[in-house]
Amino acid sequence: MAINISGVGTQPSLSTNKNERLQKEEATHSSQTSNVNSNEALSDDTVQLSSVAQSLQVKGSDAEANVDMDKVEQIKQAIAAGEYKIDTEKLASNMLSMDALFS
Repeated sequence: MAINISGVGTQPSLSTNKNERLQKEEATHSSQTSNVNSNEALSDDTVQLSSVAQSLQVKGSDAEANVDMDKVEQIKQAIAAGEYKIDTEKLASNMLSMDALFS
């Protein structure tokens, strides 16, 4: 994808003639419009996943298949009823072990 950046590093015109400035602005606008139209024709972007990314994508779909939906429903009901208890010690321990993986 091409990005058109015009006017970078250029100094603004110090012309005092209003008509001259308007003509320059119109010319700039029309050239930017034509660049946008030509870029639209070239917007066929493609993506190719590496073999590692493809294997992770397959593993992700496998993980969704291994979800215990009965347990999910039990937890949802407990949360809705205000009965779901969080073991803060276990949560903190798990957070610390995850942090150790990235240190």
